[in-house]
Amino acid sequence: MIPGRFEYHRPASIQDAVALLAQLGEDARPLAGGHSLIPVMKTRLSAPEHLIDLAGISGLKFIRREQDFIAIGAMTTQSDMIASLVLAETIPIIRETSLLIADPQIRYVGTLGGNVANGDPGNDMPALMMCLDAGYQLTGHKGQRSVRARAFYLGAYETARQNDEILTEIRIPTPAKGHGYAYEKLKRKVGDYAVAAAAVMLTISNGTCRAASVG
Repeated sequence: MIPGRFEYHRPASIQDAVALLAQLGEDARPLAGGHSLIPVMKTRLSAPEHLIDLAGISGLKFIRREQDFIAIGAMTTQSDMIASLVLAETIPIIRETSLLIADPQIRYVGTLGGNVANGDPGNDMPALMMCLDAGYQLTGHKGQRSVRARAFYLGAYETARQNDEILTEIRIPTPAKGHGYAYEKLKRKVGDYAVAAAAVMLTISNGTCRAASVG
């Protein structure tokens, strides 16, 4: 199907994007890579009258190591995460999961922020972010706030993001050294959305399970 008619906006800063969202209200949606939102628009499950493209905003694409967590900008692509040495050394399950998303062409454009922000139950990253106890940084006209991934998802396509907010950054606590991990995905064919998927992370010390997380 073809999406409904909409107006296209390309702000140059987070402040401009937030102002547009506050002005346009429920009729507007942020657009990251587009691979989560556009398919929903094609089926008319979502019909925003305005799309706020975040691709023109500098500063939303990064991967950096902080004291006790890894910070990833919302516009960081799956391909960026696959190539990141920081993630390979600290949270290798992110690379393992990213390699199972669609195909290389989509991974070059599809972003982490777009994958987690829409609450699409078929996407790969939301369950992984819950497993990793990630926090989402949301920026709105009232400032910034942080929401844990496990509290962000309220239902299918329903999240804690307010209409005037943009998900700008994902913060993931650095896992313990020597932790074990796995991401398994059931799909109809290679590159398809998940029918079911699970992420698991375990920390074993002296033969005892010290921590376990499942998404």
